[in-house]
Amino acid sequence: MSDVMGFIESSLIQMPVGKKFIQKTLLISEEIIADLLKHAPANTDLKIQVRQFFGETSVNMSMKGEEFSPYSDEDDLSEDASVSAIRAVLLRSFGENFKYRNKNNINHVRIVAGQSEQKLNNSAIYALFLGLAFGFIAKFLFPESVNTTLCTYVLEPIKTVFMHAIRIIIAPVVFFSIVSCFSQFTNLSEVGKIGSRVISMYLLTTVIAVLLGIGIFHLVQPGEFGFALSSGIATQAVSVDTSVDTSIMSTLMNIVPSNFLSPFLESDTLQLIFLAMLCGISVGMVGKYSSMLKELFDALNTLFLTITTLITRFIPLAAFVSISLLVIRLGGDSLLSILSVTLTHTGAILCMMCIYGLLILIIGRLNPLKFFKNDKEGIFTSLTLSSSSAAMPTNMRICTEKLGVSPKVANFSIPLGATINMDGVCLYLTIIGLFLAKAYGIVVDLPSLISLTFTIIMLSLGAPGVPGCAFICLGVVAESLNIPIEALGLIIAINPILDMADTMSNTTGDMATAVIVASNEGLLDHEKYNS
Repeated sequence: MSDVMGFIESSLIQMPVGKKFIQKTLLISEEIIADLLKHAPANTDLKIQVRQFFGETSVNMSMKGEEFSPYSDEDDLSEDASVSAIRAVLLRSFGENFKYRNKNNINHVRIVAGQSEQKLNNSAIYALFLGLAFGFIAKFLFPESVNTTLCTYVLEPIKTVFMHAIRIIIAPVVFFSIVSCFSQFTNLSEVGKIGSRVISMYLLTTVIAVLLGIGIFHLVQPGEFGFALSSGIATQAVSVDTSVDTSIMSTLMNIVPSNFLSPFLESDTLQLIFLAMLCGISVGMVGKYSSMLKELFDALNTLFLTITTLITRFIPLAAFVSISLLVIRLGGDSLLSILSVTLTHTGAILCMMCIYGLLILIIGRLNPLKFFKNDKEGIFTSLTLSSSSAAMPTNMRICTEKLGVSPKVANFSIPLGATINMDGVCLYLTIIGLFLAKAYGIVVDLPSLISLTFTIIMLSLGAPGVPGCAFICLGVVAESLNIPIEALGLIIAINPILDMADTMSNTTGDMATAVIVASNEGLLDHEKYNS
């Protein structure tokens, strides 16, 4: 045993892995090896492999033997109950990083010992600051022609390739995760109960976001009344199609696709959700093929989530490129003229994040600090990608692996939230809409404010699922307040920054809702949530 443990320890040190993770992995390995030997026939070889793949270090073991439960050993009556309980807690604390299965009378164990996600987060943060520094250096020291070439032929292509890689997996991840989710329900009334709770929470946070935006705007009062008319600030000519049908009726009618393939080709999330729910519910109705289909969809779901994990390894590069492009292309005059509303919007987003924490504490009866700690990767990913859909696969993985939310809830609420839950967009439309009205000397009275509130709530539910939908909806808000459409040129320069913060709020609201609903429905792994 000492030779085996020495091999594992020396291999982990060479990878390298942090001391804390090495000690924890060695403790678990020693317990598991003892179990493998106990349930194996005499003279059977134990195979151990320590490897690193895409920054993830794992210890893999396999040995012939009968199946057993690694969390408890009912056959060993001599084992002290407290020792058994401690081992169970230790194993469960590894969550998805500990895997056990028995196939063809061979026991397989996989222990993920590396700090790949922490390293990825740190790398992304370093890349963010490097991107800021490089962007400012390029903006103020490089000739404009060099910056144009750099953006057009280097930075923009890298960003485009990464976003394309993200987009190719959005449709299959949404579809197979929801099919896998609904195939687990044995009672359709359970689907309706969870669905109604999720949608109710989304409506609650949407209303709170609009009211919060109105309150913070009137408290801070960013900008001077009519400054856009009197100061002669030049606004870019913009063309926004405000005729886009964002009505609830149109949204409901378009949920059912005209054919099976178009939702995948167009990445229409609502239509994908409808098809996936239909297929997931039908899986349990096909008799002898049900178990086979369920295993197939589970396998496909695991496949595309694994592909997602591989793609997200390049998030640090995407962060560097995105921030560099943003800084190089920002117009200094435009940014300074609306600095006050940018800070107001940022403050509103932070307040909304605090409200999520309060909802988790009051309704979910959970520690909100644990939520934000476990969700930090999802928050940063959403901030970097500026796309709820692109961040969806990462958020779904975090929901189940780190927050302990059952796939029954996570695989349904996260894709749905990416479509109809837009708290950040509600804050954006409220604050920026009122700011533009003030900039052009338009007084928004109480009836107009009430009308604006309902307009924004409806827009958040029926907005088109396309990139830049917040900007399209802002055109609708501008028309409803009689603001000239060219006013949108005032915020074009910083719209990417606002969009990043909005996306972070949108996805955090989705995650908070999933946690609250799972907690109230008894579908939350509290050990994993508090680990």
